[in-house]
Amino acid sequence: MSDHILAIDIGTQSARASIVTGAGGILGIAQIKHEVDSPHPGWARQKAGDWWSETCQAIREVLAETAVDPASLAAVASCGQMHGPVGIDKDGRVTNEWVQLWCDKRCDAQAERIRREHDEHRLAAIAGSSTNPAWVGIKVRWHKDHEPGVYERAEWFLVPKDFINYRLTGVAAADPSEASGSFLWDSTRDAYSEELAEAVGVDLRKFAPVHPSHEIIGKVTREAATATGLVAGTPVVAGGGDFPASMLGFGIAGEGVTADVTGTSTLLAAHTPQPLLDPAIQNLRHVVDGWIPFTILDCGGMSIKWCKDLVSSFRGEEISYEDLARLAAEAPIGSNGLHFYPYMLGERRRENTSARGGYLGIELGHAAPQFVRAVMESVALAMGKDVTQFRKHGHAVERIMSVGGGTRNHLLNRIKADVVGVPLELSDEPEAGLKGVALLAARGVGMIDDPARTALERRTVTQQVDPEPESVAAYRPVLDEFIRTYEHMLGFWHKENTR
Repeated sequence: MSDHILAIDIGTQSARASIVTGAGGILGIAQIKHEVDSPHPGWARQKAGDWWSETCQAIREVLAETAVDPASLAAVASCGQMHGPVGIDKDGRVTNEWVQLWCDKRCDAQAERIRREHDEHRLAAIAGSSTNPAWVGIKVRWHKDHEPGVYERAEWFLVPKDFINYRLTGVAAADPSEASGSFLWDSTRDAYSEELAEAVGVDLRKFAPVHPSHEIIGKVTREAATATGLVAGTPVVAGGGDFPASMLGFGIAGEGVTADVTGTSTLLAAHTPQPLLDPAIQNLRHVVDGWIPFTILDCGGMSIKWCKDLVSSFRGEEISYEDLARLAAEAPIGSNGLHFYPYMLGERRRENTSARGGYLGIELGHAAPQFVRAVMESVALAMGKDVTQFRKHGHAVERIMSVGGGTRNHLLNRIKADVVGVPLELSDEPEAGLKGVALLAARGVGMIDDPARTALERRTVTQQVDPEPESVAAYRPVLDEFIRTYEHMLGFWHKENTR
């Protein structure tokens, strides 16, 4: 048997196919870009039919580029953007041409109705997360309310990677990572919940059976083989959502390991045996055993970019991130009492969805270095706030694996390590999602025994930033004040007062 895996990723910005070796190396990637359509405020949608045609094209291109014989592929595995329901009728036809994406907020009214008519604390205790417009079940309820034909004709509602698997195999199947993002999954029993389905108001029979993420769910059909260039009979595993698959690819598995992913946003995620139940924390099943509690600062790296653009506009010329960091380094720890509130796009916590950013504690002595450093510190302090919540729920944060474009900002890395008080391990792994699902496929066909252990063995650390004891002590009161301000500002902004 070949040790090559075909890994597919249906992302928000592109569909990609890759050939991954058994040792975890990537031989080639083919990418077909696509756009997000937003015809109304809060809407974000794409066409499922485009995902399939793009996937077929990407598979053919990567096979040609790498000259890998499709007959030698051991298995196929997919990951993808999460929470987007595709209706499939009994004949395999799509019932909703346009699919609500993970960031689509149109079903906020459905989420609010569920909170109003039911005990939301009980529902959250079952689901492992609070009610949120992102969840698949609530999006399906929107279809039931606004497009009843789409809902009634649908035999199944499948998320993007499950739709691709269905096109490849003719089998409707889901995995725990995606099922846990439906708000229909009982986190205590690891099974669908009739109580949640009744609260949401959808038929559980429209949601596909759940298989372990590494399990083979079917084989490539002759029709799919003709469309993709694959060989009929090639095994296809269940796969997982792109976020949990990426966590596996990064090696975020095991107690005490926590991930910081700073790009446009800043995401803090851990691996725990059970969900961490807290209004500020969301939870998804990992693609291996256990759960991924996580928080998102939507304006993480974006806050720093905003600051760079602002300073550039004052100077009349574009400055670099290195110049920005040098300016921030002129200010002391805590920016002489100046705080920046980095929630310029709100956040996913219900009380703060309409929040805006701002500076607090401005004094006459504050100058450009303090204003710039306060923005960088706010990203680290928001992460520190969330780490504090994780620790309150018993998750031991012993080190943080830091990935994403933010790792290139050396001052930000230093501030993060000192705020949280644990080593920051930097990784430049660019393709964690593809490598994560390839591990699942390798497990499915018996090439490896334990994806989590293999991921840990392959985890790469390019640099470690250790906290400096004096700086850790200096940041403690700064973090306390940031948390006090955050809690005071919860619920301050309302939708009717923002534009």
